Amino acid sequence: MSKLSFALSILVLPCAFHSAQAQAAESKAGTATVSGRLILKGEPARGVMVILQTQNQGPFNAPRARTDESGRFHFTGLPAGRYSVSALSPGYASPEDNNYPGMRGKTLTLADGERVENVDLEIKRGGVIAGRVADSQGRPVIEERLRLSKLDANNRPQASFFYSLNNDMYQTDDRGQYRIYGLPEGRYIVSVGYAQPGSATIISRREFYPRVFYPNATSESEAKVIEVSEASEATNIDITVTDPKQTQEVYGRVVDAGSGQPVAGVEVVLGGVTRDGRYAGGYGGGGERSGPNGDFRLFGVLPGKYAILARPDEPSGGGFISDPVIVDIGEDTVTGVEVRVRQGASISGVVVIEGTNDPKIQAKLSQVSLSAFVRSTGQGPPAPPSSGFTRVNADGSFRISGLHSGKAGISMVGSSDMRGLAIARIERNGAPASEGIEVDAGEQVTGVRVVLVYGTLAIRGEFRIVGGAAPAGYRFFASARRVDQPAQNQPGAEIDARGQFVIENLPPGEYEIRVVPMFNPDGQPLSPDFRRLVSSVKERVVLSGGNQQSVTLVVDLSRKERDR
Repeated sequence: MSKLSFALSILVLPCAFHSAQAQAAESKAGTATVSGRLILKGEPARGVMVILQTQNQGPFNAPRARTDESGRFHFTGLPAGRYSVSALSPGYASPEDNNYPGMRGKTLTLADGERVENVDLEIKRGGVIAGRVADSQGRPVIEERLRLSKLDANNRPQASFFYSLNNDMYQTDDRGQYRIYGLPEGRYIVSVGYAQPGSATIISRREFYPRVFYPNATSESEAKVIEVSEASEATNIDITVTDPKQTQEVYGRVVDAGSGQPVAGVEVVLGGVTRDGRYAGGYGGGGERSGPNGDFRLFGVLPGKYAILARPDEPSGGGFISDPVIVDIGEDTVTGVEVRVRQGASISGVVVIEGTNDPKIQAKLSQVSLSAFVRSTGQGPPAPPSSGFTRVNADGSFRISGLHSGKAGISMVGSSDMRGLAIARIERNGAPASEGIEVDAGEQVTGVRVVLVYGTLAIRGEFRIVGGAAPAGYRFFASARRVDQPAQNQPGAEIDARGQFVIENLPPGEYEIRVVPMFNPDGQPLSPDFRRLVSSVKERVVLSGGNQQSVTLVVDLSRKERDR
């Protein structure tokens, strides 16, 4: 056995097989296959777990196989669908690990019976960041979570960062020590504790440590950047926290804005505020509702300035809305907060499915959920957006309540039960409402008709870049707009690692296919020339009967030079 094989074999659990028939995430068996090879330093990596994850499946129950002596892996019995394939080896990282907020690894869009070969993956020994967290007396801070952020090309922390299924390594042990391993190359900052304020955070503790960045900086701008390379170890990344602070409680009442009478059953939440003290949108809470006398209690609140309000999108809150109450929480309990609620606006109407009388399809109406997203269009400082949510009744009727004034856009909340359904158009009193529905304060909007269509057709496509290459790690999205329908309802699909995509569940009609950038791992925007070339590429296809159309979109990067 080579040194390379031995080193890897002790990192993974023993297993008697090297390839596996995929246990499909869906109940039906499939006929597609995927095979490839895993490489470490140019050599086959044997005995390493490879997982094949679907869009609606976590890594824990995904099909998996171990690489054989040649580093090869093989999956069979796969249903058609979208997958990602990635290696899972503790302490190792893959170039495909790039903070994408979805599936890791290389994405694949499989058709029935398709045989995909030569899916090559690479792993590298990951970097390590290790240190100790202590209090002001030098005592270990035990079971405290570390926050690790990778910086993009503009030195901005990326939103989320988890590369390992072992989340325990982000927590200090009984000695206050931590060791975060398997990190991809990059630039990182490390912190511990909770941020003060700006984010609406409620915690379950009576005490908390204010956030501190390595090396003992209180602001993100003063944090020291930690460079991580392949197999590097950054040790002694120690942090000393300040003395813990107490969380506070907020007491108050929910009353009717008109009568002043108490209102029970309203969920009260905590919202963030802007620097000039206005409600910034978003909220956090623990589900606390006002009692019979309208009283409420919020606990576990970090000191700072917040907005207290009735939950904006409460699906069962009686349609109440409120203006935010700005409070400054210090080192004492806050009492006497009065949240004044009133009936919000509402939108009601009917949902219909056009183009079919099939009872099974018409029965899907009761499984449809709608969401209304309202943007302020009034004078003065812009108000944060509000939203509402409802389930459609069996007869197609619906009512979305608890809305603020502004322009409302209605969308369908997706689920597997509604596959094949899409919004074709929205009408108000028989007139198209493609730009949204104007809602006045407290207005009860009626006569809205949401027209759905049901489709089983598909467009299979390929996106190719010639005359150059896209920046590494970029992901793209293909959309299909029916040319006789409003632009806001565009189904689409992510383009996989091979440049292929499938847009499914489309009704008959003529479609315009376009490609747009979807994700950049380093936060570096595409050059204007590249973006212009991508946006200029479009193709039209016609779907009818039971056909599936194919389309190829090509971006020629050499045009950048010729067009200058």
